[in-house]
Amino acid sequence: MIDFSTKKAILIEDMAEARILQKKMLTDFGFKSIDIAMKAESAIELLRNNSYDLILSDYNLGNGKDGQQLLEEVRCSALIPNTSTYLMVTAETSIEMVMGAIEYQPDGYITKPFSQALLQRRLLKLLENKEKLKNINIALDTKNYDVAIQECRITIEKYPFLQGKCNRIIGECYIALEEYDKAKKLYSKELKKQKMPWSLFGLAKTHLLLKEYAAAETKLKQLMLDNKFFVNAYDWLAKCLIAQGRHTEAQAVLIDALERSPKSILRQIELGRLSLDLKDYHLAEISFRRAVFLAKHSCFNSSDIYLNHLRAIVGIASQQELLPRQKESFKSTLKKVEVFLSESIETNTAAHEIKVQLYLNQNDKINATDAFSLWEDDFKSGAASQPYNEIKEQLSL
Repeated sequence: MIDFSTKKAILIEDMAEARILQKKMLTDFGFKSIDIAMKAESAIELLRNNSYDLILSDYNLGNGKDGQQLLEEVRCSALIPNTSTYLMVTAETSIEMVMGAIEYQPDGYITKPFSQALLQRRLLKLLENKEKLKNINIALDTKNYDVAIQECRITIEKYPFLQGKCNRIIGECYIALEEYDKAKKLYSKELKKQKMPWSLFGLAKTHLLLKEYAAAETKLKQLMLDNKFFVNAYDWLAKCLIAQGRHTEAQAVLIDALERSPKSILRQIELGRLSLDLKDYHLAEISFRRAVFLAKHSCFNSSDIYLNHLRAIVGIASQQELLPRQKESFKSTLKKVEVFLSESIETNTAAHEIKVQLYLNQNDKINATDAFSLWEDDFKSGAASQPYNEIKEQLSL
């Protein structure tokens, strides 16, 4: 049995009643050290400065980041080690919520309302397994993949029921070490024993990494057919199609994936970039507009997202007259870009180029010339690179 009194927990919940109830449950289980956060931002600060055995986080956290975006950030920023247990709490059961949360791999999730007995059973199982995998997770946290593989083999000998979990980790370690042939052999062997989605997915990935595109495509499509909510398979199928130059098919795959899990900002960005390359500016604008919305509370927030949204609107303007909504969207995103203008000369230069090009595409030479003059002023002050000759020629300067 796990001794909860030796474990440190953080409870992330914005509703006072739920906070009080869940803290009482944890205290009754024996937890003595429980930190409380009411918002994702305060939770991040605590996670940055402390180490926790258990993170119990609600999905809905009021204004600001939600539970999925919090999990996204702590995974992206490596704020929690593999040795920690992350349990998502939610009152929702929508596919969007479940898929969004699962993509960033919490150790589990529990749906409200839940009893004290259910929470205790769930925590006991999760923490007991974490304890058994402790040496493996310590090696993974230090990216010592060879040691992680050795510890997996030791754990399999000691706890045979964890063989599937350990072999999955070994496969991921082989991929991290770029030992793709070993990974392929392991996944093929696992697939023959028991047809699990993770082994089929791992085999498909190794085929792709070995540039065996036909085999990778077949396996990924099989996985998607067997389990339509295994959304990561869609991302890798898109990569496989792009590697073969089949960009339009890849675009369709990403659209399908986003219908299943629409809150993935990285997938929205990838669809936007691909659509820009295909000169499908309308879809690029939609994708980057959604990415701009998601970026507000994301660790992936960057100037590129906003600049690409503006580029998509410029692309639309090259094909047709902009709608009032599109003009307002351009102004709104341009204002958000201003926050990033001081971060680099490249960002400021790109913003100037986009503004001039938009006016040119709208046949508004007066405003294009004025925008170009501002660009020149920033160049003289050292805040931007020199204006491009091609744009000068379009302005006949």
